Amino acid sequence: MNPDDLQTFQSDLRAAVNAGVKLEIDDKPTPGSALSIRKLEQLEKQTASGETLPTRYQAAIDTWLQTGTMIPILDGLSSRINAWRRIEKMFRKSLVYILIIAALGVIGLFYFQTRVLPQIETVRQDLATLARPRVHIEPSNIGLISTIVMVLFVVALLVFAWWLFVGGAARFGWWTGGHHYMRCRALASATQTMQMLVAEGTDPSQAATLGGTLAGLDPGGQGEMIFAIKDLDRNAILSPAWVDYLLMIADRQYLRSRTWGPASMIVVIGGVMTFLYVTIAYWPIVCLIYDMSSHGGTG
Repeated sequence: MNPDDLQTFQSDLRAAVNAGVKLEIDDKPTPGSALSIRKLEQLEKQTASGETLPTRYQAAIDTWLQTGTMIPILDGLSSRINAWRRIEKMFRKSLVYILIIAALGVIGLFYFQTRVLPQIETVRQDLATLARPRVHIEPSNIGLISTIVMVLFVVALLVFAWWLFVGGAARFGWWTGGHHYMRCRALASATQTMQMLVAEGTDPSQAATLGGTLAGLDPGGQGEMIFAIKDLDRNAILSPAWVDYLLMIADRQYLRSRTWGPASMIVVIGGVMTFLYVTIAYWPIVCLIYDMSSHGGTG
């Protein structure tokens, strides 16, 4: 490899990162996986010392050497992280809505603890005294239990909020179908890179492997690309319909995730929070009704 060519590649990549382009070379994208100047400096040192480079970074170098342009590099290294960020933004709005509802619920529980629950305990004591005037009635532990449950509820809410803002929204989106959208985007980017490499004279199978690696596709995805172009001529491989079709499928996956993902999340998480809220708020009332029926039977 010509040192001047390598230096040009590294300078162009550094300029893209300085300009704010989000790139990543990890096997799996995470909220903090975007390339930084510090990470690029480490990669440059590894390259200069002849150390083994990350597969996607090596694929970026090979692609740049064969195409002479940064377009496939920037597209391949940004496709997954951009999809990740889009999913995170979509699901974060839904999670923020749940947090707002939960916060209002905590305010209601606090009012219940400080105003309603003491009155319920007073009524219980009065009923017990009327039923058994000569028997000492110990205060119930309803208030203590309710307080403990509410504190745990608030702690869980704070932990959930922290998890949300450190990447939990994107992970939730990934689990509820966002990974299909991300994979289709990566396939589209890999196909576009493959076509550019084939246009430069690279063997189609090698181009598919290189494009898939650059875009972060798993071996299964790369195998699908190689199988899809098997026995096709050069003109068929270079058809723009490949990328258009994959982008269309990616948009459909995104719309599906946008429709069902947040709704399912609200039903599940909102349902759990509603159950906890109802349990905390109404359990003391249930205990009071039990006391009334018990004392009424013995009085």
